[in-house]
Amino acid sequence: MAKGITAGFDPGFFWNLVVRQIRGDYLENLTGFAWLVLQPLLLLAVYSFVFTTIFATRLPDAVDIGFMPYLAVAFWPWTAFSESIIRASGSISSNAALIGKVSFASEQLPLASVTATFMMHSAGFLAVLVVLQLSGTSIHWPLLLVAVLLLSLLWLLACGISLFTSASEVYIRDVRQILPPLFTFWFFATPILYSPSILPPWLAEVMHWNPMTWFVAGFRNALLFGQLSFDALDVLVPIAVLGLLWLGLCYFRRFSGHFEDFL
Repeated sequence: MAKGITAGFDPGFFWNLVVRQIRGDYLENLTGFAWLVLQPLLLLAVYSFVFTTIFATRLPDAVDIGFMPYLAVAFWPWTAFSESIIRASGSISSNAALIGKVSFASEQLPLASVTATFMMHSAGFLAVLVVLQLSGTSIHWPLLLVAVLLLSLLWLLACGISLFTSASEVYIRDVRQILPPLFTFWFFATPILYSPSILPPWLAEVMHWNPMTWFVAGFRNALLFGQLSFDALDVLVPIAVLGLLWLGLCYFRRFSGHFEDFL
């Protein structure tokens, strides 16, 4: 049996992994920390220019608030979600020496990578909300707790998916190359750059099966429109996320016993 699964989950060790990930990816060099903020800002600027100037897009949902806030509130959580999974997908392979020498629950590696990425992007998201408020956009701060709950649930979803991808990457090394284009497709299949109301009815209905549609709508309704509603999806999506997290953990532990043979 691999050493990486002979011990249980250790909160202290897990936190050390998170801190190490934050330091290595963001804090030990200026460019890493600056790029955390600059990359999403540059992409926001590009998308805003293309869709408001070149294509002269007018979104019914964004008439009163502007395209940039409409985009930013959805774009930042998406960036945390997609980047965390892509980073975590190679966490087992890149820590092969640690798995072979230290006794610990190896699922802590992808979970720590996801957690570190979400922590850093959450700080950036809060800074963006403050900037939007200072620039004239009305942010509904009393509903910030709803956004925090949504971000926490999105973190759990990323954890569940990363358990699948990180375990699979040990055996199928192409996983890390496959994920970026898949997430690009998922990004454009999610109403981040547009409103579902501009889609044909049949396509808007299909869009409801995309879980990120629910998250995007939740962030916008809470922070930009000050709306708080409750329907069946508000129960089904959290249950589905928890179910996926459990399946991901089962999948990871099913194959983690053979990691050392392939690393």
